[in-house]
Amino acid sequence: MAEELKPSTFYTVYGEPQLDQSQQDALLYLYQPIIGSTASSLYLTLVSDITLEGKSPSLMHTDLLAAIDIGLMNLVKARERLEGIGLLESYQQTDHEIGLSLIYQLRSPLVPSKFFQDPLMSYLLLDKIGKGRYERLVERFKPKTFAKDTIKNITKRFRDVYRLDEQAFSSQSETLEDTQETFTTKTDFDWSLFAQQVKRFNLVLSVEEREKLQTFQTLYGLNELDLAEYVAKAAAGEKNGLNFKYLRQLINKEKRPNVSVKKETASKETAESTATFSAQELEIITQSKKIAPVTFLRAIKREKGGFETNTEVRLLEDLIGRNLLPKSVINIIINYILVIKDQAVINANYLHAIANDWAQKKITTPEGAIAHVRENSQQLVKTQTNRPTYQKRGTVRKETLPEHIKQPPKETRLAPEKEAELNRKLAQYLSKEGDD
Repeated sequence: MAEELKPSTFYTVYGEPQLDQSQQDALLYLYQPIIGSTASSLYLTLVSDITLEGKSPSLMHTDLLAAIDIGLMNLVKARERLEGIGLLESYQQTDHEIGLSLIYQLRSPLVPSKFFQDPLMSYLLLDKIGKGRYERLVERFKPKTFAKDTIKNITKRFRDVYRLDEQAFSSQSETLEDTQETFTTKTDFDWSLFAQQVKRFNLVLSVEEREKLQTFQTLYGLNELDLAEYVAKAAAGEKNGLNFKYLRQLINKEKRPNVSVKKETASKETAESTATFSAQELEIITQSKKIAPVTFLRAIKREKGGFETNTEVRLLEDLIGRNLLPKSVINIIINYILVIKDQAVINANYLHAIANDWAQKKITTPEGAIAHVRENSQQLVKTQTNRPTYQKRGTVRKETLPEHIKQPPKETRLAPEKEAELNRKLAQYLSKEGDD
């Protein structure tokens, strides 16, 4: 796009009109060492273009170049660094009158607590600034806690403070549900029906609890009625809302979670050519779209003669909660690690590295995931080539991942005939799961 981009090219920015203090600190202390000061300056300049309505007017790159005082090629490089780290998405469109124009969608930085929970982001920062400064930043941003064993919690619950008119609340259900639907990502799960079921148990769920329940629903593939029943049991007798640890135990007592039999609507992305996929791969692709990740995990472990661990389930729960990849792509990651790479268990760092790589490459379909694996042999890190002699001399820090992140221990691959046989059995088993 660098050849097509000109100073006169128009652009529009979408995003939040300002960053809160936590996001500003993250950009300055955590992101800037990785992306560089020019990319950081570009990000802040784009933020300043956004009005309170969440978008900027149509502007020319001439203004942007003047604001940050860099050349066009340096602007493109800075923009690419923002794109690669997940802070910016760029789109182009062509109009017969004005020609090429760009749309920039800014993404908010991870707040420090989320940043340090991401192994890949943490490593990139550690590699750039060194262990000493890295540890000082960890100390600066780590949650401040206090000993609770000798003190009493006197926090009031919602119902202790606020009076809720159940009849008036119910009378506004249609308006509230319409509002909720406006701000909720569309899924096959009917959250309105779930809300109606929860009302039967006189439960009022917080926003945080609803977000966690969305993760549980995606992870286990529960239907509306069953999830409501589990929630009611997990809330019974609790003084501080839902007991998610108990909820997880209740769900895991089931040998096989329910699987939604609703078909996913075909999209343009899934209309990719299927001529290059085997019959077994096509079956796995189909089932990956309608089977919950935990069921998919259990199916593979069953065919391999093993069992899923609590750690693996929690890893999938955390990955789904990040909302980076659809469940179908997560299922293909599971298949890649356990079947293609023949790993006995899912390694946390390896899972996070693959998920980060695929999310940044905007892989959103199982077809695209399989094609990506074939084309790249899933090499998450490119080997750094020798630098040209005309560049500045000096020590250059290599941006490569340590071995334990690049790949898990015992990186073996199934023999082709064994892999095909396992895929065949897995596809057959998953087909039965989807029909239940």
